[in-house]
Amino acid sequence: MEVKRLNLKDNSFMANGRKYFYSSRMSIDRFMEFERLQAHVGFGKDFKHIYDKLKDCYNHLNGNRLADGAVIVHNLINGIAQNLEKREHPMLQMCALFINREDENVDVFDEDMTTQKINDWKKEGYSVEDFFQLAFNFVEGFIPAYNEIIQNISEEAEKALSSTGKSES
Repeated sequence: MEVKRLNLKDNSFMANGRKYFYSSRMSIDRFMEFERLQAHVGFGKDFKHIYDKLKDCYNHLNGNRLADGAVIVHNLINGIAQNLEKREHPMLQMCALFINREDENVDVFDEDMTTQKINDWKKEGYSVEDFFQLAFNFVEGFIPAYNEIIQNISEEAEKALSSTGKSES
């Protein structure tokens, strides 16, 4: 089976015999789920992990252990650029908040409905890249930050290749 592409300019698409629509509005219930998923999609980590790491960083900085704090922040920043393939599930969940079935109650967040929608999209054979694009457009500032990180990683790799062979850990 050939991988299908979503036409992101259209307002709807078919998946597993069901019609889906994109929506720019969401209920309070869905917005609360969106807030939970934003950090997970953007950083590849859940909110608690990010909070704990930032708290550790703060403690290091207050303890005048600047290098330890900097390492934590550096690792969080690089989390955006690494392990994208592990983000499929929360990213698709986020898309399910904005992509609705014709007969769906859009006022509530329904985890079972979310799973059903993702299964429809998988059965239909849609390309995950289109869903990545949709999700990352929902996370404000993700694309520019991701591009900046990729540029920085490229620059660091070039410096490492031209150095005397020392590597940083």
